[in-house]
Amino acid sequence: MPPQDDDSLPLPPTGPPRHIKREPNWHRLVPLVYAPLIPLIRIGLNGRVAPATRDAVFFGTVLLALGHAGWVMTSDSSMGAGN
Repeated sequence: MPPQDDDSLPLPPTGPPRHIKREPNWHRLVPLVYAPLIPLIRIGLNGRVAPATRDAVFFGTVLLALGHAGWVMTSDSSMGAGN
C-alpha cells in the first residue's frame, strides 16, 4: 500500500470568516445599575415623600439587588458548595 500524502487530509472550509454574534451577560451587568441607583433613591426622595415611604423604597431596592445577586450566584456553575 503506498504511503498517503498530506494532501489527502480534509481541509478546513475556505469561505469568508464567520462572525459570531457576542452579547454581554446582562445578569452580571445589573449591579452597574443598582450601585448608583441605591444612594440616588435616598437623595432624590428626601423631602419629597414621607420618610417611611422613602425607607421602604430604599430597603426594597436593596432586597431586590441582594435577591438578584443570590439568583445569579446559584445559577453560576463555578460557585460550588464546597466541592
